[in-house]
Amino acid sequence: MLIKSDKSETPVAGPQAGNLLDSLDETLKAAAHGAVFPIAPILQPDGAWDVTVIIREEEHADAVAEALAAHPDVASVERNRQRFVLRIEDERIAQIGAALEAGDATPLATQDLLTAEPYVIDFCDPNATKALHVGHLRNIALGNALSSVLQAAGADVVRETQIGDAGRSMAEAMAGYLSFAKGESPETVGEKSDHFVGRLYAQYVVETAVSTAGIKPQDAPVARDIEEHDDLAESLLKQWQGGDEAATKLWKTVRGWAVDGQDETLARLGVHFDRPLYDSDRVAEIEPLMERALAEGIVTQLPSGALVYETGAEAYPELPLTRDDGFPTQNLRGLVVWDALMRDAPGVTLIHFSGVEWLAHVVHVEEMLRRLQPDRVVYPTTHIQHGMVVAEDGEMSSSKGSAILIDDLLDALLARPELQAIARPERPGATAEDLAAMTLLGLCLSRPTVKQIEYSPAKLLDGEANIGWVLAQAWSRAWDPANDGPAEPAPEDPGYRFVVMQSQVHRRLLARTIDRLDPLLLVRFLLHLSDWYLGTAPDPRIGREVRTTLGRGLTALGLVRSRPGATAD
Repeated sequence: MLIKSDKSETPVAGPQAGNLLDSLDETLKAAAHGAVFPIAPILQPDGAWDVTVIIREEEHADAVAEALAAHPDVASVERNRQRFVLRIEDERIAQIGAALEAGDATPLATQDLLTAEPYVIDFCDPNATKALHVGHLRNIALGNALSSVLQAAGADVVRETQIGDAGRSMAEAMAGYLSFAKGESPETVGEKSDHFVGRLYAQYVVETAVSTAGIKPQDAPVARDIEEHDDLAESLLKQWQGGDEAATKLWKTVRGWAVDGQDETLARLGVHFDRPLYDSDRVAEIEPLMERALAEGIVTQLPSGALVYETGAEAYPELPLTRDDGFPTQNLRGLVVWDALMRDAPGVTLIHFSGVEWLAHVVHVEEMLRRLQPDRVVYPTTHIQHGMVVAEDGEMSSSKGSAILIDDLLDALLARPELQAIARPERPGATAEDLAAMTLLGLCLSRPTVKQIEYSPAKLLDGEANIGWVLAQAWSRAWDPANDGPAEPAPEDPGYRFVVMQSQVHRRLLARTIDRLDPLLLVRFLLHLSDWYLGTAPDPRIGREVRTTLGRGLTALGLVRSRPGATAD
């Protein structure tokens, strides 16, 4: 049944401001006494209709029909029982489309969603012993995406990373330098500094062959910290702990090489951190904290001298906190960092990303913090654990030198003719480096957070396997210089109308992403838009619309290193 929208009796203002779908939602709520109903643009260009509304309770249908027909932005409504399809006024389509074509992102505004709420997002958390590898990549992609989403919603976001520089692996990197570098430096051998450190670290670990056999699966992330060994690394570790000047100087040098190189890699991805935290900065706080925890019965000292947390779980009764000689494991070093932040930086939402292999650490460290500071909010306030990145051809291990480095992945992508063919070197934000970063990070956002991702070099530029590659192709196409020009609204064009309506979905998907703390909904929306756009004939007007619509979504996910030619909200 077609319902004509007769607005002739009452003067109506021009096109409404703000998000079109939000405006329609308010109309529906008013007509149905606060009830909320599904409302969404049609999934493909139709030419006749733009929006679908489903009314769950038939008792509201007549009132909703009347209210929609009277809405100033609705040209016509067709009703089939409790389902309505709407056509939006051409003037409103033209208004939004002209803004999008001009690079004005006002129709996609989201900065009011969180209004400067304070967040800390902790992610990456590398050791200062090696280059960043594919195992870090998903953590980086997810943490950076959520940070970017929250910022796009108006939150005050601090990006934080904890750098492991006080464990046995740090001493192994130092020992690797003394054993194999022959006095060379990254500069003298012409090697990127974190690659240099990582190569020597892996060589030392492999050649000394320190066994971690018999370590419980839950302890695998801290396996290298659990037992004392009689080797050069152990000697250097004790010298550094004792304040030896030469050992401290070597520690600073090796750490500096690793961190500087890691920062270069992060910059290639378009990722930055506002606050790096170092394990070593909190080492002095470990002893007094453990003395109190022992006195209060929170931790237990074994006959060997090691400190453990008794979990009460039959399958995993003890969380190791120190070795027999008192050296702290990563479990304890992490505990001290969170304990300090709970005291020093209260009142924020602190979200931490870690792999599923850290589950035991997350659960039991949180239990300890709750007992240590019962009157404070436990940090992190939210843990997000993600599935690992696994290779098709077997396990990847940085200590064995088999992990695939992010730099190498980026370089391999840059060498691919398919990527070079779509690069736009004249467009900052769509250069080959930009598209390579988008392709890699997009790969890591392509599945639900809890699911693992399978990595294969052959699939990086396979659109069926890697959403990031589809997004990169659509982004490049949108920035074709042939699309440059002034706005020419075409509300009679089904494709033009389609992009306008898709732009209005961005705001609500960003809000849902925040609610779920998972970017997949927003990623899939951008994939749908990109797939559709790549299948259309060239049209400069639509290309200009897609620049802004796709660009705002990609930026909200941290997938664009810089935005060419777009204005802020």
